[in-house]
Amino acid sequence: MLLIHKNHETLSQAVAERVAKVVQDKPDAVICLPSGNTPLRLFEILVNQHEIGEIDFSRCTFVLLDEWLDMDGQDEGSCRYWIDKELLNPLGFQPEQIIAFDAKSGDLPGECERVNQKIKELGGFDLVVLGVGMNGHLALNEPGTPFDCYAHVSALDPMTAEVGQKYFTKQTPLTEGITLGLRHFLEARELIVMASGEAKAPVMKRALEGEVSEDFPASLVQKDEKILVMLDEAAAGN
Repeated sequence: MLLIHKNHETLSQAVAERVAKVVQDKPDAVICLPSGNTPLRLFEILVNQHEIGEIDFSRCTFVLLDEWLDMDGQDEGSCRYWIDKELLNPLGFQPEQIIAFDAKSGDLPGECERVNQKIKELGGFDLVVLGVGMNGHLALNEPGTPFDCYAHVSALDPMTAEVGQKYFTKQTPLTEGITLGLRHFLEARELIVMASGEAKAPVMKRALEGEVSEDFPASLVQKDEKILVMLDEAAAGN
């Protein structure tokens, strides 16, 4: 299903309403929200709703989407550092409510399996919200990633490595990441893919109308009619 909103603000408000409904309907929901610039306003709305008592995340479990290899929450620019700062700390999430990859682990395949098992034990995702990369990636599932994979280590596409520099104050080598898999997203009870801005218009056109192919991970939005694609008018090419 495709929903188009007038601008980034109304898009963010609409996604926030979806998140709030999932948590209200299931207070112990298992959720995953993305990092990046697109969800920043979404996070501000959720934090404000939390502060005024409209939404309660105290029983939720939050699963982090991905991480740059060899980084953790102490590394400024890491996914964990960013989402702790912008979302999890303001919402009052406690360590036991958070599942995250240890991207500094000496056993990365074991780390992938640990996270896979945790998600399985929790009964899967109630809600996953994703942004979309300029190369069609979802999280760090780069072009060529199998649709049926769970958590895995990913070699980063050069475009991803270049765009990722915006999170760091100095040039930082980015070559690999560890990420939830496309199959996790397809199995979620609710999956929202959101995009904003005219730069994403050709990306979303290909995702929605192009060939369904592992060469363009975002094309998975065509694989199940229950997947919700939420865009602002600029990203929709309007």
